[in-house]
Amino acid sequence: MSNFGLSNASVPPDPEIIYRQYLLDQTEITDLVSTRIATRLPQSPTLPFIVIRNGGSAFVNPSSQVGILSTTMIANCYAGRWGGDGTKSEPDYTTASNVAQALFKNLHNAGSAFVETSGGTKAKIYGFELASGPARIEEDELLIANFELIVEMTYRHSE
Repeated sequence: MSNFGLSNASVPPDPEIIYRQYLLDQTEITDLVSTRIATRLPQSPTLPFIVIRNGGSAFVNPSSQVGILSTTMIANCYAGRWGGDGTKSEPDYTTASNVAQALFKNLHNAGSAFVETSGGTKAKIYGFELASGPARIEEDELLIANFELIVEMTYRHSE
């Protein structure tokens, strides 16, 4: 199986952990959601909450010795109150929109960055290209507010 001429040391790390760490390093984001950023929405989490997922990646230059990826990252910003014990769920569109707008502004103004996860994984982010602004997503089965934002993140492994 071909690895495009990359050494194991230059294979880009998992984009979800790199994007998550980038967001955790941004105080304007963590002021709103604390560390509630994950790749799945847990059952009945404290809200607001950001769920991120990898929408697919491609090498910027497949024949290069440096593995630089452009990865579509999707963020869903949730807010509201979960129902249960005879109470009804209540979506909070204002808070979900505020989280999505803070994310949008941060990514729009972001330059390059180095990130290091708590597990020691390092990456250089070259930048972000916004593919869409915040969009309200109706999910009747969840009964909480959701705004989605899509961005292209260009990054590589770092020492």
